[in-house]
Amino acid sequence: MYSINPLNVLKLLEEEYKLRYQPDDAPSEADKQLKGIIKDLIDIKIARSDSPVLEVDEDLQGDLQLDGLTFDDFEKTAGDANLLNDPRVPSSQAVNLDYKKRAVDYYCNVTAKKRRSLSSVRNHFTKVRDERQLRDWKNQLAEGGSRFDKLKVIRLETAKQYFMAKQKRQVVKDMDLQRWAITANNDVDLPGFTASPYWVSKFERYYGIVDRKITKFVTKKSLEAAPQVKQSAEECVALVRSRIADHGLDCLWNTDQSGFEYEMRPGRTLEQKGVKHVEAITQSENSMTQFYTVMMTISPGIRKFHPILFITLKEEKGVFGPIVSKTMFKADNLYITASTSGKMTKKLYLE
Repeated sequence: MYSINPLNVLKLLEEEYKLRYQPDDAPSEADKQLKGIIKDLIDIKIARSDSPVLEVDEDLQGDLQLDGLTFDDFEKTAGDANLLNDPRVPSSQAVNLDYKKRAVDYYCNVTAKKRRSLSSVRNHFTKVRDERQLRDWKNQLAEGGSRFDKLKVIRLETAKQYFMAKQKRQVVKDMDLQRWAITANNDVDLPGFTASPYWVSKFERYYGIVDRKITKFVTKKSLEAAPQVKQSAEECVALVRSRIADHGLDCLWNTDQSGFEYEMRPGRTLEQKGVKHVEAITQSENSMTQFYTVMMTISPGIRKFHPILFITLKEEKGVFGPIVSKTMFKADNLYITASTSGKMTKKLYLE
């Protein structure tokens, strides 16, 4: 797998253009549009490569909010607790629909058919202020809850759908939040609720949700295999440590292969101004898109490098023909093999 460093790409582009152009104080709209196109292209290439990326604070925070959390944990990450609650009620006095129901049931005391005193109710439900509040709660319960109770139900159901979607690494857009919220409203029947863009923006602020560029696409199969891969990796680390403890660092070797194109050509050339089609000669079109691999083996011990360099060339049948085998360059420190893909395989390496 190849690696891309966008800063190196920018440096190469600067070297390419700095003799003919000078930066302006204010980039034009065309400059900004081209920058967006180039950035999208680089991001796609990086996502498909094996490029290491430094984690910034924003990325680390995102990991904390997604990995290994339950929905209750996710709910606790909400920043502004008053953002989607009744602004007339302090957060310390806010109660849910279940609390109201239990308080009203205790107050009405249906079994004894006699209402309990306010002091008795307040001993068990400390957030009750007065009997008028209890009567308001009773009326709200008859209607399925207050407006803010219903908004909270919609918010929680929408958040659950969002949480489950992100656990499955699904793409979520604002329209998905609106769809989930409208579906949740079918159960609570809040008049006039439309899941407007304003409500969506408040919902996103409440949970710290922002629009992010996708940095990597993964398959469902790879997600399902992730626990097994993690376990295998931990077992491998444990095995390596035990071998090091028994035999020392010299027993440890690490190997990896890098791909190189058969023919590398610059993307630009001098040509007469006004020419629409600029062509350049190459030995073979395939040689500019196909590659061979070089594999080095290193050790953390005294012997830093394996004395043999492994090279795998691409051959249609996976083996060298008699002419190639006879005329190919040979050296004591080279071990040259062939495969149909041009990549070193486990079978070739063991041979």
